[in-house]
Amino acid sequence: MDGIRLNNPRKKRPEDVRNCPKCGAAVLSEVCQFCGTYIGEVATADLTPEYPLVECKSAKIDFWNVGFPLMFGGIFLGVSLPLCIIGNALGEIPWYMNLFFVPFFLIGVISLGIAIRRLLFCMKVRSQGVLRSGIVYGYMDDTVAYNGVNGQKIKILLDTSEGKKFILLPLGTTAKIYEVNSTVDVKLLDTWAVIVNKKTNW
Repeated sequence: MDGIRLNNPRKKRPEDVRNCPKCGAAVLSEVCQFCGTYIGEVATADLTPEYPLVECKSAKIDFWNVGFPLMFGGIFLGVSLPLCIIGNALGEIPWYMNLFFVPFFLIGVISLGIAIRRLLFCMKVRSQGVLRSGIVYGYMDDTVAYNGVNGQKIKILLDTSEGKKFILLPLGTTAKIYEVNSTVDVKLLDTWAVIVNKKTNW
């Protein structure tokens, strides 16, 4: 494919672009599988992909999957633990009041455990995952919303040892941060994936 050629600039409804506007082939993805024409007006979610489609989980390290539980656990332990220790040391609280702090300890420990486990696993994907180069084909709405706006999943075509495959990867943001037809490098480990860098075709 000589790159995606933008030959459909006029906005059309999905039902109007079931065939490639250049060669007439049936539309199976955002890009014609025969002539490489970009069919940008068809929603990614409405298409039957020409290659197997794999839903991946994000191994990206960000605030919501690592920072937030780390902060949450730190607050619960950082407040309740000193109060319990100081209170017992000064003898100002009866022994049975220690039971009051148990739920806070548990929440703090579990939150920290979640954050550390996710951090270590994301690092494992980056260090042990298989590196694949792929082409961005399009986007679709995620089921997760941020401030009332759906996040985005990116659709990437990869060459794998089992042949070409599409993956859908949550970006954790509402922005479409990678250009369609740009090349990205992806680390894969089982059904987990993370984009490790971005390259353009220019």
